[in-house]
Amino acid sequence: MIFDIQDVGCRFYTYINTLNHVMEACAENNKELMILDRPNPNGFIVDGPILEKHLYSGIGMHPIPITHGCTIAEFAQMINGEGWVECLKRIRAS
Repeated sequence: MIFDIQDVGCRFYTYINTLNHVMEACAENNKELMILDRPNPNGFIVDGPILEKHLYSGIGMHPIPITHGCTIAEFAQMINGEGWVECLKRIRAS
């Protein structure tokens, strides 16, 4: 699977949520994922409140500030590092 979508580094810009779903699907189906990274035009900004767990939705799925400052590949590394793929499976099951 190739993921080639540029993100702008905002929590409510849902490409990062799509990325999380693609990562889950690839993990469940034992498929390799290649992410074509692009610069984040807002990469120098990390600002805003962190999303609280009880407010998770299709618009916001991760405990991150409004502007996260990551490129899409950096965000994928954060999803892996924080274990958010597994975390989302547990949240959906409850």
